[in-house]
Amino acid sequence: MAATDALVVRDLRPDDLAQAVALSTAVGWNQVEADWRLFLDLGHAVAVDDADGRLAATAATLPAGPDLAWISMVIVREDHRRRGIATTLLERCANEIAASGRVAGLDATPAGREVYLRLGFQDSWTLARWRRREASSVAPAEPGAGLRVRSLSRGDLAAVERLDAPAFGADRTPLLARLLERSSAFSAVAEDGSGPCGFILGRDGRTATHLGPLVAESEGVARALARHALERIASAVTIDATDAARAFTDWLAASGFARERPFTRMYRGRSEPLGEPGLTVAIAGPELG
Repeated sequence: MAATDALVVRDLRPDDLAQAVALSTAVGWNQVEADWRLFLDLGHAVAVDDADGRLAATAATLPAGPDLAWISMVIVREDHRRRGIATTLLERCANEIAASGRVAGLDATPAGREVYLRLGFQDSWTLARWRRREASSVAPAEPGAGLRVRSLSRGDLAAVERLDAPAFGADRTPLLARLLERSSAFSAVAEDGSGPCGFILGRDGRTATHLGPLVAESEGVARALARHALERIASAVTIDATDAARAFTDWLAASGFARERPFTRMYRGRSEPLGEPGLTVAIAGPELG
């Protein structure tokens, strides 16, 4: 354990996962145990206990290659808020990332953005959560001449990473492999005459299946990939689409989705995106980047 400003912060452990899920559930988030385990296996998560030894707060970092790391899962139980715990944990995560030589990134809600600005984070681009609450008919999405959309397999992972790295701006192959395992029923790759030109992954969630990342060379390709996935999911669905992908979000609306809330992608100490946002149509999720 380590003490920071009289706050005792320790590493999150596997035996904390049930309490961690309860914590994210209490604030209405979509995570399941597999999401929390990602941070234990691929990143670093910390915890704060209350006087009775129960989990009161968390935060996590997830590295993406040598250049970038993501901050997320900053949650404080309601009875422990307004004590500076979230800010302390956020600063701890940001300093940990800086010490590793990486840039810190995150996706901020409007309320969180004000805190992050004070800590040196800068706005880069915007996106929004879209939700389909129940299965509905999917709007047409003609793939276009010469475009083929097919299910993803483990053998496609190298091609997926070649598409994802320039879009996201960092290598996150271990995360993509985990998402492929959790989305085999609906994940897809698009191919044209030149080879792979887009992909979609996702994961199960507590209240909805989450789609993303969705990387595509055009919004037409993105719609074809999303249609492939949606035709194979009977439950509620969430997707965090970039505001710049206007034709795609119009298509989501025509397919039964409603816009729920905005996010701002931010980086500490810079506003320039590390990747090419124009290739990213939907992100992996605010907690994953």
